[in-house]
Amino acid sequence: MLKIDTQPVVYYSQLDEDHFFTWAQEIPCIKSIDRGYLHIQESEVDEQAMRDLLAILDRYRLSAKPLAALCTPENESWFKDEDKFWYQDVFGSF
Repeated sequence: MLKIDTQPVVYYSQLDEDHFFTWAQEIPCIKSIDRGYLHIQESEVDEQAMRDLLAILDRYRLSAKPLAALCTPENESWFKDEDKFWYQDVFGSF
């Protein structure tokens, strides 16, 4: 299970926080949100789920570096595309 820390998120209102957690819970590969972590079931991350993860992490300014562990031969052709907005955050210098 991959864990992503949500502690750095700054919410600008209660509704903003509610939307974050509602959105996260709608991504099928996110199995739980516990103690400030998104718990992601790697085997359930398909292309749509990956794009949703990339979007929510970018929108709420969370590091996407943990998603590099989800790069597979099946998704590498589009996931490691250097022209995509997420490339530097996921695969840039550690």
